[in-house]
Amino acid sequence: MLLILSVTSFSQQTIPSKPITKSDFLQKSKKQKTTAWVMLGGGASLVLIGDLIGNSKNSSFDDAGTGVILGGIGVLSMLGSIPVFLASGKNKRRANAMSASIKMEKTEVIPGNGWVHGAYPSLAIKISL
Repeated sequence: MLLILSVTSFSQQTIPSKPITKSDFLQKSKKQKTTAWVMLGGGASLVLIGDLIGNSKNSSFDDAGTGVILGGIGVLSMLGSIPVFLASGKNKRRANAMSASIKMEKTEVIPGNGWVHGAYPSLAIKISL
């Protein structure tokens, strides 16, 4: 019973997660850049709409308040797009810094009564963070 509990409790992940590739970083960068442009354009349009509502000749005090609120939300949206643009650039740089290669690794094996030098292929992945 103790062995069953120890196996099923805190153990390592049995299914390895999929490694992150260069195309994953490029796709994430593209989505972030699209999101940032939408935030910037939407914020600019909200500022423009807020200005048109609040500064018209027939606007009342309530209209001016609505214009200020829309303009404020637009400014916050435009400011929020800056970190998304920066994150997009960072992910693009990470993707461009990644490289993969196959190289031969050397090993020493003791098959019976002596040392045997051998080589085996290995996959090398470089991720500069």
